Amino acid sequence: MEKDNKDFYNYFSQNLIKGFIYLAALIVLIVLFKNYFKNQYDVIEHWVSDDYVLMLVIFLTSEIFVGLLPPELFMIWSIDDPGLVYAIIIMAMAIISLFAGLINYWIGKEISTKAFFKRIFLKKRLKKYQKQYDQYGGGLIIVAAITPIPYALICLLTGSLSYPIRKFLIFSSFRLLRFIVYGLVIWNLEGVI
Repeated sequence: MEKDNKDFYNYFSQNLIKGFIYLAALIVLIVLFKNYFKNQYDVIEHWVSDDYVLMLVIFLTSEIFVGLLPPELFMIWSIDDPGLVYAIIIMAMAIISLFAGLINYWIGKEISTKAFFKRIFLKKRLKKYQKQYDQYGGGLIIVAAITPIPYALICLLTGSLSYPIRKFLIFSSFRLLRFIVYGLVIWNLEGVI
C-alpha cells in the first residue's frame, strides 16, 4: 500500500512539474508572438476578450472538446481586466470547466457500450489513461483536474467506467484549485505578458 501511495505521489509530482513547465512555455510563446506579431495578437485578444459571453462560450466548447485551447490562454487574455473582473472570469471558467467535465462524464456513460467508442477511444485514444486509471483509480481524476493531463478525456473515461458520480464530483472539485493557482500566477505576471 505504501508503494502504491509513493507511485501515485511521484506520478502526481511529475505531472504537476510538467504543468508549470507547460505554463512557462505558453507564456514565453505568447510573449514572443505578442512582440513579433503585435497587431495580429491584439486583434485576436480583443476579438475574444472584449466579449465575455463569446469568450466563455469558446472556452466551454474547448473544454467539452478535449481542451482544444488551454485555460491559461483565456486567463492571459483577461489579464488587462480590473482585479475583481479577472477574479470573476477565473471563477466562471472554473465552474464552466467542471460543468464541461460533467458533460463528458455523461457522454462517456452513454456511449460506453457503443462499438465505435470501444474501437476508437478505448483501444487508441484512452488506452494509456485506462492503464493509469487501473493503477491510480480516482486519483487520476485529481491529477487530471490539476495538471495538463486532458481533463475532458479523463472525464469521458470515468463516465464510461460507470465510476460513482459522487466521488467523481468530489475529485473533480480539485479543478477549482488549478484555476485559482494558475489565475494568481498569471495575474502576478501582468506587465511581463
